Amino acid sequence: MWSRNGKKIKMEIAISTNGNSLDSLVDQRFGRCNYFLVIELLNQEIINFKAVENEGAKQGHGAGIKAAQQINKLNVNFLITGNLGPNAANVLNQSEIKVYQGTGNIREVIEKFNNNELKEISQTVEGHSNTETIKEKSDERIFFPLINDKGIDSDISTHFGHAPYFGVYDKVKNELKIIEMKLDHTNSTKSPVDQIIETVNPTTIFALGIGARAIQLFNEKGISIKTGNFKIVKEVIENWDKLDSQIKSCAYGHN
Repeated sequence: MWSRNGKKIKMEIAISTNGNSLDSLVDQRFGRCNYFLVIELLNQEIINFKAVENEGAKQGHGAGIKAAQQINKLNVNFLITGNLGPNAANVLNQSEIKVYQGTGNIREVIEKFNNNELKEISQTVEGHSNTETIKEKSDERIFFPLINDKGIDSDISTHFGHAPYFGVYDKVKNELKIIEMKLDHTNSTKSPVDQIIETVNPTTIFALGIGARAIQLFNEKGISIKTGNFKIVKEVIENWDKLDSQIKSCAYGHN
């Protein structure tokens, strides 16, 4: 908690991350991140940090709840992550930990936190009774570039940045939303990747064809990219555990 010594103010922040150093990226997946980086600040300066393996990542189910329980035990003041599911939020509410949304490099995110530039994630969710069994959910939000709007049977575009439609599948709600979204490739202040993140805030991207620059930008934001030889949204969701990580600008959909 806060401690004061004269004008000195001390606090501890936990950040979901894909690595164990200050140069790591914020992982947008709270329950499935590899580590929590616990950072100690004194007058907004980093004076100490430690990497703690996320116990939730080892769970078959209930990753978000397990991770939130671990955060409570770390006795931090704040949490910075990408997305937070309702069950995890319920657990964090018990310790009154404020949660903020962040992307990119850990050092940059801390600077934005100090400057009050991070958006607070609302944790106002419906409570569960003591006798109610909490349903297992994931906070995954999967982004798809689409050729058409046919719901769960929509066809996935092989041209990521020029797809006429975009879909986001929310695993918490088991719901797919499809929108028309024309990316402005001439915008000098916001890249297409930034436009996507600002509009739908995904945790994971599925792509059949995607350029190296887009892969780099998504990785810098801590957003993973998946690919596989599946042509419609329904197939991807049903075969999620069989997908490959996309690290090169090759494509299943291109000959």
